[in-house]
Amino acid sequence: MEKKLLYLKVKEQIEQSISSGELRPGDRLPSEPELARKFEVSRPTLREALKMLQREKVLISRNGVGTYVSSQTDFILNPLNKLQSLGQMIKNGGYVVSETDVRQYTREPEDDWKALLNIEEPVVVLERSRTADSRKVAFYYNIFPQSLAADHFSDGFSGAIFDYLRSRMGISISYAITEISALNRDNEMDRKAEDVLGSQIVLLKQLHYDDADKPVFYSFDYLKTDVIKLYMKRD
Repeated sequence: MEKKLLYLKVKEQIEQSISSGELRPGDRLPSEPELARKFEVSRPTLREALKMLQREKVLISRNGVGTYVSSQTDFILNPLNKLQSLGQMIKNGGYVVSETDVRQYTREPEDDWKALLNIEEPVVVLERSRTADSRKVAFYYNIFPQSLAADHFSDGFSGAIFDYLRSRMGISISYAITEISALNRDNEMDRKAEDVLGSQIVLLKQLHYDDADKPVFYSFDYLKTDVIKLYMKRD
């Protein structure tokens, strides 16, 4: 049992290095002795982790040359225990990232949005899709209090929402509380996400907070699970 836990831990650490950009597509991994020392495991344990990543096509082994990060993995790795933009994860996976279906509108909030954002006012919704090599892999609703959004998005929006908030609005997102949900066909927003992305979708409902623990925006992030691999480390 301990051996299994060790190699899964090593696998997760390598995946995190890839998702963070520390290891990029085409990079050669250090030698087995170096990796074994780094992760403080035996070489047989290390090899089990490497073999699993090779089966998932995250790594490729070249006989007599070494082990490399695949130039384009079958999955975009999304570590749930780390707050990072999906756009950067798509790039780290070796894909070209872009966005489409971008819309902005004002509407009355749902009752639970009012409670989560602590507001009694309309909200501004940013709606868009993310693509990896022109394939739609994610669909978002980012929901802001109207008083906070003001006119910041009136000229359009593109790119990473965290970067935009920091550079244009002086807001730094410190953390998010995430709920993993199944889709509900009775919900109009969920139905639209299915229309955009098709099947095999998971929904992340995320409330984002600033450095002062104040809720900034709420989001519905719909992800294609046949492309985006969700994982987290649990101690």
